[in-house]
Amino acid sequence: MPTTAQTISFQGERQRLRGYLAWPEGGGPFPGVVIIHEAFGLNENIQGIARRFADEGYAALAVDLFSGRSRAVCMARFVGGMLRGAPERYGIGDLKAALGVLAEQPSIDGGRIGAIGF
Repeated sequence: MPTTAQTISFQGERQRLRGYLAWPEGGGPFPGVVIIHEAFGLNENIQGIARRFADEGYAALAVDLFSGRSRAVCMARFVGGMLRGAPERYGIGDLKAALGVLAEQPSIDGGRIGAIGF
């Protein structure tokens, strides 16, 4: 199935975030998936995963949780938050924002959205 993709920007919990949105051709509504990158950020590999989801009929939003910030600092804050039992302070709010952005897209079935991480 042919796909369309574009880089988008949206408001995260505390700052603007970058994302890569890919979706199948057609009118939808499509199920959606938020893609959470691994330690290397939103790179070509993660964008390729988003396109593969779109090839299978999903709208996919790969969110860049680093979005211009230092990867090492972001990782340290997230791990620190996990160790303190407060992961919602370090990334969870941004992921909730990404879910909201995906659900608001007109061709997305907001009741069928999931997430996958690497």
